[in-house]
Amino acid sequence: MISYPCGNRPVIIGVGQCMNRSNDPDDTKTAMELIDDAIRLAEKDSLAASLVQQVDMLCLVNIFSMPHGNHLAELCNRLDIRPDKQLYTWVGATAPQWFVNQAADKIISGKAKVALICGGEAIHSKKIEAKAKGTPFEQWNFPVKEPWMAGDLRDPLTPAELKYGLILPIHIYPLFENALRHHESLSIEEHRKELGEFCAGFSSVASLNDYAWFKTPKSREEIEIPSDTNPMAAFPYTRSMCSIMQVDQAAALFMTNEQTAMELGVPRDKWIYLLGSGDASGIWHVSERKNFFSSPSVKVAAEKAMAQANVSLENIDLFDLYSCFPCAPRIVRNMLEIPKNDPRPLTVTGGMQYFGGPGNNYTLHAICKMVELLRQDKDKIGLIHSLSWFISKHSIGIYAGQGKEMPKRQIPPESYQAELKKLKGPPLIDQASGDAVVETYTLFHDRSGQPIDAVVIGRLDNGARFLAKIEKDKDLLAAMMETEFIDRKGSVDFKDGFNIFRF
Repeated sequence: MISYPCGNRPVIIGVGQCMNRSNDPDDTKTAMELIDDAIRLAEKDSLAASLVQQVDMLCLVNIFSMPHGNHLAELCNRLDIRPDKQLYTWVGATAPQWFVNQAADKIISGKAKVALICGGEAIHSKKIEAKAKGTPFEQWNFPVKEPWMAGDLRDPLTPAELKYGLILPIHIYPLFENALRHHESLSIEEHRKELGEFCAGFSSVASLNDYAWFKTPKSREEIEIPSDTNPMAAFPYTRSMCSIMQVDQAAALFMTNEQTAMELGVPRDKWIYLLGSGDASGIWHVSERKNFFSSPSVKVAAEKAMAQANVSLENIDLFDLYSCFPCAPRIVRNMLEIPKNDPRPLTVTGGMQYFGGPGNNYTLHAICKMVELLRQDKDKIGLIHSLSWFISKHSIGIYAGQGKEMPKRQIPPESYQAELKKLKGPPLIDQASGDAVVETYTLFHDRSGQPIDAVVIGRLDNGARFLAKIEKDKDLLAAMMETEFIDRKGSVDFKDGFNIFRF
């Protein structure tokens, strides 16, 4: 690994967060307005005069609520800057931590001096505006993919997955959650209580966060038990267990090197170091994975980050594990071998269900909060984890108030990514027929919380995997929520263009 002079050690020197919770149509905000506000707050936090004008690397996280337009140009015009390096991602929630990792490498090597990383969403305002105008509100309006965008541009879904209705996160994460339940030998009832208790812990953390969308803590029962205000979203998740994207939130941070921080007059008590980082992808498409309850790539990303930082898991005091759905942080916890009874909370924000899930930008809020906490105790070390799509890709950062003697570049992902690509699952066949067993499954629900359909991922006797629908039956759908159907035997045949699983 190449080492550089100590003055090039990357430090975060300013952070800012903002939100807008008003329901008044006259108070709506655009995402760009919120991002601008967050940048000004981060600049003020640094105590450095005219910090924005020093930026030579601008990193902007993809904005769901603004799917069209040249957002980099708009932001540069707002700030009156023209950085040499300007990066904008497509969809992918690893973006904030990945940007920090990239900026640190550029700073260490002298290719960047001051980086600004920012992002935000105004989906709440879009909903308020639509209601006021009497027009339809569309939460899922995917941005156009452009070849010049930074980061990963791979399509997240296969044609087969789309064919069976596995389209949005709410359709796919229950596949992981149900597989995790079975893997841990939990009954349906035990699992339901574990989900309620786990989420209630996150809600408690959010209640103490000034920027949380939901500051009133929810009890285990409120989260776990379906009701008119908390209907089932997709088995086994109630609405209170799912990320809330209809928020107006933005965040920003400034990153530079020690020498520049001193020249800018940023007090040392503001400095927070990125000690180590790791990025890794697993098998990209869900239906091609070895199983649905693990993620080997996050273990590798964490190991590389901790190796660079020269710390072990026992040295970590604070965590924020990406939390779009409860299975995500719990799978990561398992892969990092953090015991269930470990007293260290897995979030510093309160999680995406209660703090808020502003599109691709949630992790930037987690980093900003981590910076605030580490400033209060410079001896502590924090780990930030983010993921993209369907536990498909991971980005990790290790943060601390104290720097190392010599900064090191990130361990190149290409040096270990090839091994991860070998961990593919069984062959997936389009037209299945014969005796079969359920590997995992998910149920789709209507807005009132009633189950309306199901998708099964199953295995034939020869080990081949297939996707299938079931014949719609109200009693069967109800039974699939009360009795464990993983490992349930049946048969599958191909009919009218679909595999149909029968019990």
